[in-house]
Amino acid sequence: MKYTPMIRQYLDIKKDYADCLVFFRLGDFYELFFEDAKVASKELEIALTARDGGAKERIPMCGVPHHSVNPYLQKLINKGYKVAIAEQVSEPGDGLVERKVVKLITPGMVVDDLLLAEKQNNYLASIGVERLNYSFCYADISTGEIVLWEKLSLDELEDEVTKKAIKELVLSKEVYHLEKYFPDVLISKHNNYLSAHNLADNLTSQSKKTVLHLLSYLSQIEESLINVFNELEIADSNKYLKLDNNSIKALELTEGYSLFKVLDKNETNMGSRLLKQMIENPLSDETLIKTRQDYIEALKEGPLYLVREALNNIYDLKRITARIANFNANPKDFIQLKNSLLQVPKVKEALLSYQKTKLTEFAKKLDSHQQLLELLTSALKDDAPITIKEGGIFKEGYHEKRDQLANLKNKGQQWVLDFEAKEREKTNIKNLRVGFNKVFGYYIEITKANIPLVKEEFGYLRKQTLVGSERYINSELKAREAEILNAKESLLELEYQLFLELREKVSFYQESLQILADKLSFIDVMQSLARVALENNYVKPEIRTNREIHIREGRHPIIEIFNPEPFIANDVSIMPNGILIITGPNMSGKSTYMRMVALIVIMAQIGSFVPATEAKLALFDAIFTRIGAQDDITSGKSTFMVEMVETNYALKNATKNSLMLFDEIGRGTATYDGMALAQGIVEYVHEKVKAVMLFSTHYHELTALEQLKRVKNIHVKAVLEKGKLIFLHQVSEGATDKSYGINVAALAKLPKPLIHRSQLILEGFEENQKQEIALTIFNFDDVKEGAIFDQVNEHVIHQLKEVNINDLTPIEALLLIKKFQEEIK
Repeated sequence: MKYTPMIRQYLDIKKDYADCLVFFRLGDFYELFFEDAKVASKELEIALTARDGGAKERIPMCGVPHHSVNPYLQKLINKGYKVAIAEQVSEPGDGLVERKVVKLITPGMVVDDLLLAEKQNNYLASIGVERLNYSFCYADISTGEIVLWEKLSLDELEDEVTKKAIKELVLSKEVYHLEKYFPDVLISKHNNYLSAHNLADNLTSQSKKTVLHLLSYLSQIEESLINVFNELEIADSNKYLKLDNNSIKALELTEGYSLFKVLDKNETNMGSRLLKQMIENPLSDETLIKTRQDYIEALKEGPLYLVREALNNIYDLKRITARIANFNANPKDFIQLKNSLLQVPKVKEALLSYQKTKLTEFAKKLDSHQQLLELLTSALKDDAPITIKEGGIFKEGYHEKRDQLANLKNKGQQWVLDFEAKEREKTNIKNLRVGFNKVFGYYIEITKANIPLVKEEFGYLRKQTLVGSERYINSELKAREAEILNAKESLLELEYQLFLELREKVSFYQESLQILADKLSFIDVMQSLARVALENNYVKPEIRTNREIHIREGRHPIIEIFNPEPFIANDVSIMPNGILIITGPNMSGKSTYMRMVALIVIMAQIGSFVPATEAKLALFDAIFTRIGAQDDITSGKSTFMVEMVETNYALKNATKNSLMLFDEIGRGTATYDGMALAQGIVEYVHEKVKAVMLFSTHYHELTALEQLKRVKNIHVKAVLEKGKLIFLHQVSEGATDKSYGINVAALAKLPKPLIHRSQLILEGFEENQKQEIALTIFNFDDVKEGAIFDQVNEHVIHQLKEVNINDLTPIEALLLIKKFQEEIK
């Protein structure tokens, strides 16, 4: 098919970037063609047009202005598209302008601040597998963070991908089959590995491959991208309290009106990102927790406002340093770096005022980077532009040759002004103007009304006719033009080269700047937690080695801030490895009470003070929640099935050092099935798991389980006054035998006849079905598999008989074995 030269040029570029939307620079616009245009017009909600391209049919086309491209790019990146930016790299002339891709942007590879969320990391990741143990490496090229997890199960892998909100997964052919588990993540297939990189010797070969696979993908796109990483962090699961994604959502830790929103009083964006990481990864190391507590306690007692004021003027050093490392930094980045370094002595001074505390030692370790600050101060104009090819970057005195060229350029500009004044006087044309454009160079512009005043002896040569004026040149102007333009072009080129040299010099400080950024981020989080503790009257929790919880006048940290009603504080007392069975009406506050306990534990284990008047807490290794449920349409699972799957995950992974929150287990099935399962779960946790558990239920029969030695009943109070249900939101010891479901329905304004009829039916049920639960405590070690288990095993045996071993790859065989194991567990 015959296309125009420009469309052929576009197609040549598109061939190399087939999986990208190609933004093709045409003058002041980026244009998209063919299928790219159809996709972009739909996603960006812009007009789809067409143009001639040499073929019989017109080519679909849409475009966006180059000066406002970022919002469009951000929208496409957020929707999971890759974008290739093809710029004009030669000056317009008689032939076709040369174009090439100068930038590739993918959801996981964004470095431009305008395309990034300020308070969120932007991760891409790779996955490796060996004998069903998965290695998982994720990185943020905008901050220089790179982390490796080893020996994850498939469930844990899925959870980490979701928790970290991975934007892009790089998969090798060994793990292509995992694509189906991550339908909402952009998958990039890549099969090369970086051949040489400094990695720890104690890593397994599979872990090394996973890291090198990710680095290879980055270096293939832009070699300098891998320069941003300082040191590979190898995640230690024993260092952190385990929180799965269900718990993060159920406890409202990071999204919307969340714990993060309550605690985030950071002055810097990098501090906010670190706080979010801390909330998602609470500590399980008592020493580290107490270290953070010491910082917060010290900050509370001194001039916190001085620390905040100094931090307030510090920019996002982590992202600036990453752009310096991959040679994408611009003059604006360097000015922000300079202004941030100016604040470091002020931060040190503020911290040193806290005498004889950890803060004074911390302050001494802050590197002010005095030499770098002097370099940037001597080099850069305060109003330097963002771009690096338009000049105006450097101060006078920074470079001798640059000053000479700037002087020539300035003299040339003054000559133009003097020439314009002289020509006005000579011609007696008061609005004569000397202008410049890239096509004609310098010209003399005279309006149509004054053209009769132009005389032949002026030596003017007509160059261009416009609607309201004529443009001329003369020999004097053309002779001087070359000198002026040469000085201007030479100055632009020299400033560009000087900036590249400056960027190279600054890059030598990458490692120390990252260390400084980490320290400033940390102290920002500590002051944020100190401020929240002061403002909300939090107390320092006591971390204990025994497995019990004692909280006096505990409060839900989120509800007390965002709910206009006063929060009713409650006590919590759970014996070592104890189980609380919580009863009470709907809307009375059972779930709030459970969440309050979990949130106070999480706050304590990130090192924060907590909303209570006193808190003595066990150190937990994990929190598992089963709160709220809905159908999982994508996998065909009902609400009850989702509930059972999540319950099973908790029971399998919890230890005696875990905290479990189970809310209304069994409500998704028939009454007696649900009650039986609920009782079985409580007994199993009591006898086998021995975790601390809060278990809310409407099955009042379960309160008889208090006969077990570590089970205790509590209830949330409600009273009927003149037939109206009033929630007191107070928790008391003992059980309640009323759910007040019909009263809650009345509050919801259901029809009165329906309410009356329901009350009569309830009275009949209560009269006819009064019976005690038959409580039998099992020895779970002796439980034999019954008919249901036999049916499952028979199903597995049938599947095994149908398998053709010769058709399976080793990986497929291992996955099949894992599937059968899961079915018969």
